[in-house]
Amino acid sequence: MERSDQAAPGFTAAMAQWISTVDDTAIRPAALLWARHALLDWLAVAIAASDEPLVRMLIAEHGGTNAPCTVLAGSRAHVADAALINGAAGHALDFDDVASAMRGHPTVPVAPAALAVAELERADGMDLLRALVIGHEVESRIGERIGDAQYRFGLHPTGTTGAIGAAAACARLMRLDPDRSAHALGLAATQAAGLKCMFGTMAKPLHAGKAAMHGVMAARLAARGFTANTAALECAQGFAATQAPDGEPLPIDFEPRGTMAIEKTLFKYHASCYLTHSTLEAVAQARRKHGIGLDDMDTMAILVSGPHRGVCDIAQPRTGLEIKFAIQHLAVMALDGVSTASLGNYTDQQATDPRLARARERVTLRTDQGGDRNTAVVEIRTRDGRTVRESANVAVPATDLDRQWQQLLAKAEAIVTPVLGGARFRRLADAVQTLDRLPSLDPLFEAIR
Repeated sequence: MERSDQAAPGFTAAMAQWISTVDDTAIRPAALLWARHALLDWLAVAIAASDEPLVRMLIAEHGGTNAPCTVLAGSRAHVADAALINGAAGHALDFDDVASAMRGHPTVPVAPAALAVAELERADGMDLLRALVIGHEVESRIGERIGDAQYRFGLHPTGTTGAIGAAAACARLMRLDPDRSAHALGLAATQAAGLKCMFGTMAKPLHAGKAAMHGVMAARLAARGFTANTAALECAQGFAATQAPDGEPLPIDFEPRGTMAIEKTLFKYHASCYLTHSTLEAVAQARRKHGIGLDDMDTMAILVSGPHRGVCDIAQPRTGLEIKFAIQHLAVMALDGVSTASLGNYTDQQATDPRLARARERVTLRTDQGGDRNTAVVEIRTRDGRTVRESANVAVPATDLDRQWQQLLAKAEAIVTPVLGGARFRRLADAVQTLDRLPSLDPLFEAIR
């Protein structure tokens, strides 16, 4: 029987040691505060998507009335299936957070996996917050080394690296020792998958759900003694070598850091692909500062970095889901004053609106291979001969965390209240805000069931 060679102890083993043994003295209070922000945001976008067709299909296929785990805003499922459904729901609207180091969406694979396992394990609030911090850290450390190579090859890090972050969070919640945690990381690594060609379809949110599901499966199987290559991340033909062969080699050690990865999370205030957000902010600045609208536009030129191509440049969107990845269409919507934060504006009718379709034909998308991947420059020529130029970069983590909490609370209230009602939303927000002091997760589950 062919067998993968086990490499000498390295990055996977060092990471597993950290996952199992890191204590609260090594996790900054600020990181736990960011974890509450990330959890509120993920819960909100997942609950808001609870009636999306893809979520209903997954519940029909994987739900079960007498199952032990909560599916957000109704239904039940077994632990791995709950992670699958809730993970896909959290990415269905493409309104969930992102992380530059990971090159993907960090909370959506980790939170649903951690939530399902925490429910089974009867974890407390601090257990859940700690698991979120650990999952984010693992994803970002891998993402930093692999870099853009994985993304350029057409792989979606939310589905690939995200599975490993989910496994790390679950391994910690289940209190696996370093050896079994290393096996869990290996089992997650061998299941990692997700193709960028699926952007704009239901399969993209499925990546997030499968990553969460794979993380749960990996930790639970490892707990039973199921084995994997315990050098799976760094070995020949391992995760890094196959996902990003020209990426930077993984280190031998896993060095602790003061500022943790979760403290660099970027939240979305437009319900579209994050690579469109700097452009939308630049257009909004042009509209606000220069008093122009869509009817004033003669032409528009958008300058962004190379990675936007093949991700958010659907030239002729046909569905509301495709709008989220159609930067030119979104730009004319924003110039017209259409709220790109409102979920109700991502419809098939909006995608095929004749006026918007004609306007987007006058929008040119240019890319700069060497430019800042997060900055967008928008130049608008008006019908009366003016040239308006604005730029924006949304990839800057917040420093005023009180303000960020209020912004996330407002976003969550707007999208959750229509589903749960005001009273249940307030209970949900209160449970998340006091999570570090909750001896049980019952108040959180009572709000979201």
